[in-house]
Amino acid sequence: MSKFPLARDRRQPWLLLLTVTLSGAAGFVGCSGKMKNMGQQAGSAAGQGTGANSGSGSMPGTSLAGASGGLGSPCGATACASYTGPKTFVEPGVAADAPSVFEAGTVHAPGSDATREPAVIYPANETMFPVNVSHIRHEWSGPGSDLFRLTFTGPKTTVTVYTSSINWTPTEEEWDWIAESNRGAATQFAVSALSTANPSDIWSSAPITELFSDAAVDGAIYYWSTGSKGVMRALVSDPIPQKFYTDPQASDSDTCVACHTVSRDGKRLAVGYDGESLREVSIPDRSVLIPNAATAGASGANAPSGAGGTSGVGGTSGAGGMHGKMMMPKPPAAPGMAGKGGIPAAWSTFSPDGKLLLIAKSGVLTLLDADTGQTVGDNAGVVPLPTGVIATHPDWNAKGDMIALALGSKGGNKEVEGGSIALLPYNGGKWGAPMQLVQNSGGDDNDFFPVWSPDGKYIAYVNAKGNSNNATSAVLKLVVVADGSVKELVRLNERVNDRDGVVGIGNTMPTWAPSSNPGIFWLAFSSLRAYGTLRPQDAKTDQIWIAAVDPSQKDPSYAGFWAPFQNIEEGNHRAFWSHSSDDTQCKCIDICGDDLDNDCDGVADEQDCSTCGQTEICGDGIDNNCDCVVDNCNVENCANGSDDDGDGLIDSADPACTVK
Repeated sequence: MSKFPLARDRRQPWLLLLTVTLSGAAGFVGCSGKMKNMGQQAGSAAGQGTGANSGSGSMPGTSLAGASGGLGSPCGATACASYTGPKTFVEPGVAADAPSVFEAGTVHAPGSDATREPAVIYPANETMFPVNVSHIRHEWSGPGSDLFRLTFTGPKTTVTVYTSSINWTPTEEEWDWIAESNRGAATQFAVSALSTANPSDIWSSAPITELFSDAAVDGAIYYWSTGSKGVMRALVSDPIPQKFYTDPQASDSDTCVACHTVSRDGKRLAVGYDGESLREVSIPDRSVLIPNAATAGASGANAPSGAGGTSGVGGTSGAGGMHGKMMMPKPPAAPGMAGKGGIPAAWSTFSPDGKLLLIAKSGVLTLLDADTGQTVGDNAGVVPLPTGVIATHPDWNAKGDMIALALGSKGGNKEVEGGSIALLPYNGGKWGAPMQLVQNSGGDDNDFFPVWSPDGKYIAYVNAKGNSNNATSAVLKLVVVADGSVKELVRLNERVNDRDGVVGIGNTMPTWAPSSNPGIFWLAFSSLRAYGTLRPQDAKTDQIWIAAVDPSQKDPSYAGFWAPFQNIEEGNHRAFWSHSSDDTQCKCIDICGDDLDNDCDGVADEQDCSTCGQTEICGDGIDNNCDCVVDNCNVENCANGSDDDGDGLIDSADPACTVK
């Protein structure tokens, strides 16, 4: 594979040798077919074994600092559970003497008799869960048994659950004991089983490893649902979603919207309304921003429809023109001159400050003012591209100086072929030449749907064979922006339930959870995979899955888990994860040089960012250690009932407290 030589010169122009026979892959089904700084330590997760259900290599009690939080309370403003020691739960309907029945039997080790012993089906081995997701269904087989003992062994607690069912979903209290009390660490989950008719033999499963973040995972997920034909919204901790757009109470509640995007600060939503006409609304009140009086009856960005135009892709220059030469696609019609359909748009991305909107339609990129819908820049806002190239799936980084996108040979809306991943520089209204980051390997190889990691150091993207629409071969990959090296996400892509090596399940449309801290990040994506025994693998209908990603690991991914807020009967995809007013990890300032949006306003390393030191300097009028308190030279006493250092946290609730 050709790799982009970013280490030598990040701004080398795109040199593309495309042929019309290149074709591509990944699926889309649209309507038509600030709080207290909670902190976080960077670090790599341990306890990552190799087996789908063996727990091999897992290390209970291993610290996972960096799993989205860390220095402060992972529960935000409320106190977290922090239990220690053993705890037993007997589920309703189970005899009170169940513990003694198990104590009296003979335990057979895993592997003694495959026809009798249970096996964990879901979750998959080495799945990491956010501590603020509590309703995770566990499922196992139980041949010949009707009473089960579940054991969760962690560094802080050992939790035992007795149940007569072959599935179990924890209560809030049970999850507090299992997950929150072991946050930032790993537990071993195993099942023991017996027949109450012959309780002398106890059969044991192989253990699996479950891991937990050390802080709540922030942000709201906006995704498209076939049931509502609209955009649903849910926090990762929600048991059910709400329909966000179109407004279920509005007169246009039945109008289909799709191809949505959300601004990084979570305050704007852009959708393809009633087909592929741009509509932008505010979050949370759904006020319509575009179209408005300035765009009424106008396209503002009426891009040409691909092949056959007078210039750009398939125009008079055509695929036989000078590859790599920068050409200007056909400019859009002037405002007020377009048809009744409004501003055409298929895919879009907001600038990090939410002031600009870059839309992609039929392979052409056009820049709009996000408030007025008017085009911005030369040539009526149309971005210059190499001849014979279509551009789609744009994603603007948090620093605002680069757009990741797919450059392909054909398509541009729901279908892309011959795609490769490129970077498009942007500086104060001026576009640079697209730069190759991941070159497809030719033939029907196809790369598309690139999305920036929260720290801008990585891009997750989709690779598939053939056309991008409904590509069952689609897998997610991770590319290092600094050098163009590609990392395979094996566990995320191929570990399903208790099996490894599962392919053909259409893993596509990735989105990163917003994060104000370094360390472990989170990806949501669409997949056709099976969910335990509740939902078999589907040929066409996908759902939302979530996986933790630690870029420092050889395989950066953990196994994925089914997003528990969604309707299992519907097709759910195009998740877009953005900041929410419920976020708990936002800082009061933006920290210079870490490439993260620390204060959750959408922009990383902004002009008024702060340089943080280890200690506060008294009397200089500056918040030197970035704890949101200027000249904070007092030390928190762990046991005097006062907020000594003025940071809003009292006694032991402040991780910086000192015992006096």
